[in-house]
Amino acid sequence: MKKITEIGKVQNSFLNQSATGQKILVIVPHEDDEINLAGSIMYAYVQKGADVYCAFTTNGDYSFAASTRMHEAERSLNKIGVTKIFFLGYGDTANHYSGGHLFYHENEAVISPAGHQETYGSVHFADYAFQMRNTHSSYCRAAMRCDLESLILFLKADIIFCVDLDVHADHRAASIIFEEAMGNILTRAGNTYQPTVFKGFAYCTSFCAPKDFYAHNIYSVPLPKEKDDSIIGLSLYEWKSRVRFPVLPECRGHFLHDNILYHALFKHASQSAALHAVRIVNGDTVFWQRRTDNLIYQAQIAASSGNPDGLKEFKILDLNNIDESTVLLADHSWYPSMNDTKKEIYISWPNKQIISLIKIAGNIKSYGHIKHLTISFDNGSVYKLDALPINGQIISFKLPEDQQVSSACVRVEGAEGSRYGLSFIGFFAHDYEISAVNPYIKLLINDDFAYDYLIPSSVNTCQVDVYQYNTKEKIHIYSLDDKDGWVDSNCVVHFTPGAHRLYIRAELDINPDCYDEICIHRMNWYYLQKLHLFQYVEDKFLTFCLKKHRKYTHIRHKYLKKL
Repeated sequence: MKKITEIGKVQNSFLNQSATGQKILVIVPHEDDEINLAGSIMYAYVQKGADVYCAFTTNGDYSFAASTRMHEAERSLNKIGVTKIFFLGYGDTANHYSGGHLFYHENEAVISPAGHQETYGSVHFADYAFQMRNTHSSYCRAAMRCDLESLILFLKADIIFCVDLDVHADHRAASIIFEEAMGNILTRAGNTYQPTVFKGFAYCTSFCAPKDFYAHNIYSVPLPKEKDDSIIGLSLYEWKSRVRFPVLPECRGHFLHDNILYHALFKHASQSAALHAVRIVNGDTVFWQRRTDNLIYQAQIAASSGNPDGLKEFKILDLNNIDESTVLLADHSWYPSMNDTKKEIYISWPNKQIISLIKIAGNIKSYGHIKHLTISFDNGSVYKLDALPINGQIISFKLPEDQQVSSACVRVEGAEGSRYGLSFIGFFAHDYEISAVNPYIKLLINDDFAYDYLIPSSVNTCQVDVYQYNTKEKIHIYSLDDKDGWVDSNCVVHFTPGAHRLYIRAELDINPDCYDEICIHRMNWYYLQKLHLFQYVEDKFLTFCLKKHRKYTHIRHKYLKKL
């Protein structure tokens, strides 16, 4: 049995395992979004020995000079150990910009608010296109897609973290254009590059999240409030389906002054980003995984009616308008004609494929609803599925036994409403993704990731649970020192009288190298009140200082034109 001898050094297999030899790519629109989206995950992978790259689609030049934003990003990323940075050099554009966003212009260059029509860098940072091809890219959608595709293929990162459909137009553009670029790669004939892809939000789960840092125990990212600008609950974005990554001690704790994410945010002086640290710093970081091993990407697809092309794309959600705060989803689903008697999708492959798992989703918009469908293969196997979930939520169907097939047919057998269809079809050789992230687990208390967890000394029991990533194996939870307490079969922790702390370990029964450890500290009322007071003082002091610094920074920028 493993013993922990050093207080405050609880361990987790994900955080401890080496990632040497792996490449990690983070794609965000603006300089400061890298910390909002993936600050803790980048820091973790740097510590794990991975090569971490960060790419910005815009120069952040809407209100401040590109050189200012670039230098701030460099200093911020260097703080967490990231030195490999790419600037694509496109214009920073606000919602409803009168000049028009490049998102709406496939090949025609637009002029950005900063007055540029092609990518550019600064004295110290060349834009990606010029760096790679000795020429600049024009401000249009096709060029950004081309640059992102080029960057992805140039690095061939094992894991990609990319921003998703936040309310900001640049975020939405970066998300959709990335998915188009990724789709182009995955659907190339003979493609073998299938990175592990995570999409996440820089706003609703970070920059615009509640100010919840100051607490006795650090909170995990809370479920965002239901808003018109949110896509959570639609398609694959069910809250229960989120991937939760643990964070290193330097990214959590009780105080911001010794938190590395706070210091990284402070480097973005022009954005006063450190003021938002109380929203950004949490006990986990949240993403949604996008499988890239869908066999449909290498298939031919046709339909008895309607256009099925969207089902072969990596993009699931699409927007025609990225400026409105309300999410106005574009029709990206397959809809059969109402007079179509077959209502079928045909999928074929040039070679036989092993099918183990099927994922499928109905239309996202609530025009109609598929009640029954069948999936048949050319080997004679037929499977019947009942009603698909609403909101385009994806269901998984594990085949009773693997099928070796060359073609498949998906047929709508029954539906209600006037307009119904499919937004996603996935055929997979494995019921789990062969991920570049090894399976891991994390102990929970009140659904928050627990590390060094404080409870009042009067509490004698504590309920724990376990979060599992990419594993469903049985987990063994036990105390590392039985004299201080034990864990019963219902995962309830019991403390012996007078025990001050108890170390708990969870591990997979079949693989003890997949594990998590926490320490539950029983603290008296005086200590908890003193902690609360010190946190309150730090909060007021840092807020005051940061607001003064913001005023100084902006005055300096306004009158001296530099930062």
